[in-house]
This record gives sequence, C-alpha cells and structure tokens, in this order.
Amino acid sequence: MSTIAPALPDRACLNTFQEATREWQLQPGQRCLLIVDAAQCDEYEVTKALYSECDDPNWCWLFEDSPLETFADAGPIIVDTVVGSQFCQHALSQWADKGLLFVFTESAVEKAVAGLRGMLSVDLETAGPCLIRAYDTRFLQVLSACQPDQMAELAGVDSTWIWSVDLLSHVQWSGFQATGVAKQINTHKGRDFERLLGWAFGWPSCLPYVDRDQWADATTLTRFIVNQWRSGTACDSRSVELEAQWQAFRTGESDAVAEPGNASK
Repeated sequence: MSTIAPALPDRACLNTFQEATREWQLQPGQRCLLIVDAAQCDEYEVTKALYSECDDPNWCWLFEDSPLETFADAGPIIVDTVVGSQFCQHALSQWADKGLLFVFTESAVEKAVAGLRGMLSVDLETAGPCLIRAYDTRFLQVLSACQPDQMAELAGVDSTWIWSVDLLSHVQWSGFQATGVAKQINTHKGRDFERLLGWAFGWPSCLPYVDRDQWADATTLTRFIVNQWRSGTACDSRSVELEAQWQAFRTGESDAVAEPGNASK
C-alpha cells in the first residue's frame, strides 16, 4: 500500500454545468470554444445539430493544422460561440456523457487550441512516438490533477477550461484555469507522463467501483488516480488487481477520517 498521503484536486468536481460556470465566475453571454468529439456520435449528428441550431455557425475541425489533418473530418469539431447559445444548450442536453470541453478565452481559435493540437502527437520515453487523444476529458482530468504544469502548457493562453466526466450513471464537471504567457509544447514526455496516460486510459475500468460506492464520485476517483500515480503505480486494468487497489485506497481514506481530530473533515 502506498505511504503517500492521498492528494486532493484543487477543486471538487461539480454536479451540473451551471454550478461549474458559477464556480469559475463565467457569464451566459461569454464567448467560448465548444469542442465536441463528433467521432463519439452518429455520423453527421453534430454538424446537423449545429446548422439546425445556428444560422451562421463559426466552426472548424480540431485536427486541422495538426499531425492528424488527413483525418480532420473524423475528429472533434470546435464551435466558436457563447455559452448561452442554443447549440451549447443542445450539446449539454445530448452529449455531456461523451466528454464536452468548453474553453473560455478571448484568444483566436488557432492560438487557443494550439496546445491541444500540439499534444496530439508525442514522443514517449519508452514507447516512442504515438498519437494521443489530448482532447479526451478523462485525459484532461488526470493531467490537470497529476501534472498541472503540463496542463498549463497544453492550455497555453489565458483561459478557463471546463469539461464533463462520465460516471456511468451520471455526469460531473471539472475545470482548469490557465494564466500567464503561453509556452511551447514539449512533445518529449518521460515515464511519469506515460504512467499518467495509463491511468487516463484506465479511467473507464474504475467506474464500476465508483458506481457501487455511494460515497464516491469523480473527485474521489481523481484522488485515487493521483495517489496511485504519485506512488509510482502503473494502471493495471485487470479487475482483481485494480479493484484491490481501489478498496485499499478507500479503506485508507476511511481510516484517516476516523482518526481523532479528523472527524470534522
């Protein structure tokens, strides 16, 4: 069992998008870039909805000007809109469980998503060159909790990012705020990042344990992943091993709360 104390995400995950916008002090008329992974939906479902809800939509493919440009129309779309638009409301009602990403920024689209596009292709220390779904909200959740400096590098410009995370029976919301001068993306990633990718990939394998635990949510799962990652543990998606790690972590949390002086925490 790890001897490292469980880590707490900077902010707890929230139950609704409205709670998230209040938490980050965002306004209904505020400009945002809504990124929807069209590959998770039926063919043309997203673009049909976009033109149905908007008279003159301003959008592009995320994979444009990236290593995946050849496959642009098979990837996510970026819609330049406002958070209170009809399309945003449609997306929230239909695709929140697919992993929606909202980027609130005053920067041009190309500058705002440069980090996302730059991290689609990375060179891993042991695995070598590979393509990753840097826009996957499970990856963003794990990256922002484990390596916030890397998340800031990905976000680049002054911006607030809010995304949905699916928990089988419901969706929760999380986010990240980037400030300061944008940095060049470093695509050479070490073993810590590789292990982080393993945990992002393993997120769905953990969901049944969260679903069966009435006191667990996305914040709990994030704490678990950060704890395992910091202890140097690689994700093993085999159910017996992973479930044993989860149970040990939850027992450790319960014991910590039960200690004298911790009852109010």
